[in-house]
Amino acid sequence: MSASSPFADRFILVTGASGFVGEHLVRRLVRRHSAVAGTFLSNPVSIDGVVTVPLDATDGPAFSRLIRDMRPAAIVHCAAQTNTNWCEDNPHEARLAIVNATANLVTAVFERAPDTPVIAFSTDLVFDGQSAPYVEDAAPGPLNAYGKLKLEAEPLILTLPRGMVLRSALVYGPPTSRRDSFLSWMVKQLANWDDLGLFEDEWRTPVFVDDLEDAVWRLLTVPAAEQSGIFHAGGPDRLSRIEMGRRLAEVFGLPEQPIRALLRSDVHRGHLRASDVSLSCGRLRAVQWNPTSFDNGLQECLRRWSALRSTS
Repeated sequence: MSASSPFADRFILVTGASGFVGEHLVRRLVRRHSAVAGTFLSNPVSIDGVVTVPLDATDGPAFSRLIRDMRPAAIVHCAAQTNTNWCEDNPHEARLAIVNATANLVTAVFERAPDTPVIAFSTDLVFDGQSAPYVEDAAPGPLNAYGKLKLEAEPLILTLPRGMVLRSALVYGPPTSRRDSFLSWMVKQLANWDDLGLFEDEWRTPVFVDDLEDAVWRLLTVPAAEQSGIFHAGGPDRLSRIEMGRRLAEVFGLPEQPIRALLRSDVHRGHLRASDVSLSCGRLRAVQWNPTSFDNGLQECLRRWSALRSTS
């Protein structure tokens, strides 16, 4: 256990450890604190040093039993359905996975361990894209079902004495054992010289997945009186989708020719897309959180990809 860990031998519990963010998170947290546990729903995951347990977060009694038995020192809630199109097409199931699961967590914490610090991930898509960059107290106005459900879940977390909502920007990083980020798709398309259509009128502040773990750790280790409210986690670069693709091609040494500019209006799925949900991250910056530039994050992704290929 790291000498800097304030949690003694009690577990930090991460829900959704088989997801992209969740797996990256537990793999890095266990380097700081030896007692880390992660939950999974239908995809068992094996991670060195991490205790993994099954959990259906939509099952309230099961959530309560887990909190009772584990007595975690802190909880990070990553489990959710993050496919925005799926949420549009499956509203009932999406509500169960996002809102009901969060309500079950909050109920379990109030019943079993009300003073536990809890961080729940939310999204930059709670905003409508008309007034970026968005500070933490900016008025939300989500356009799609995913953003609306995440926004509905936020105040549930904020009822907890030490409840924190971490609104994440678009997350990128190297693939995990089970999940890819959007970078993997772009790398594959470019490497195969396949057409890669990317929006030139949609902007985000992409955040390197390692920086999310650093944000979580900083929030878990600030004084208890500061462990409440909404925090934004976005990278330092405001980029369009097509700018991301071009920078990826340059850093990875891939052809840029397959990249084709798209407009949001070119894609007709009946699902609205916000134009610019760039985040301003003043509250995290105040605790010395310094996110990685997109180019440096890409360089680190390339290094890890290369290391994986050399050992496979």
